[in-house]
Amino acid sequence: RLWRIVRHYVSKAIAALDLKSLKAVGLDETASKRGHNYITVFIDLDRTEKPVIFATPGKGKEGLAKFCSFIEAHGGHPDNLIEVVCDMSPAFLSAIEKEFKAAKVTVDWFHVVQLFTKAVDDVRKLEAKQTKLPEHTRWTVLKGGEKGRTDGQKNALLELVEQGFATAKAYRVKELLRWIRQAETKQAARWRITHFLKHAAEYAINCPLLEPVRSALASFERHLPRIINRWHSLHTNARLEGFNGLFQAARARARGYRNVENFIMIVYLIAAPIQILITS
Repeated sequence: RLWRIVRHYVSKAIAALDLKSLKAVGLDETASKRGHNYITVFIDLDRTEKPVIFATPGKGKEGLAKFCSFIEAHGGHPDNLIEVVCDMSPAFLSAIEKEFKAAKVTVDWFHVVQLFTKAVDDVRKLEAKQTKLPEHTRWTVLKGGEKGRTDGQKNALLELVEQGFATAKAYRVKELLRWIRQAETKQAARWRITHFLKHAAEYAINCPLLEPVRSALASFERHLPRIINRWHSLHTNARLEGFNGLFQAARARARGYRNVENFIMIVYLIAAPIQILITS
């Protein structure tokens, strides 16, 4: 009964959304449980608080088609969108180009970092099958260089670098992303990316264990125009990256809810302008 009441008020609030002025959206997939109950969440990048405007079961082109219908039902039009921020999923990208013909597509930097973080972890797993890695290696290389480390993690990183482990080379490639991210203009970013690709390819050459890094570099190059869009986006860097935390918070709170509809309600309650819409 409680969920019925929640659904009633949330649905009423979402039905009152006015999307006539919608110009830019960010979208991502998340799940209430790893590998299960996927939903696609859409946010209004110009809304400073409670930016979620739509969430739907599933992922890929079906979710995009539903969102287009939702926009039109709330006074907007897909052709009004001028920017869409997303990950590098081929299913997303092809559907976005079909549904939002006038929009510029920007690949979210969060997903660029995620791509290379996964590559580092894959290299670590491959190398661990061949040789004993220092204790604390996993969390040492998954942490960003700006984050604090325990003494054990510092020693592990030092040992990885000094002994020339492939995992250390993969980690070095990932950490170069921070240098790219700090570029202040598109021109500076292009220059840094050119050097990044050159040096990263040199790190990864002639080492079978570094195949995950080479694969990540290929994906990076393939999506480079969309990644570069980050530097002349209409939205601040924090705005482009910040919405990922909202999805993770919803996922954390919704853990244990097997019902996809209930998971969507949790997302709306956390991150949609429910109270504002109901009171207005």
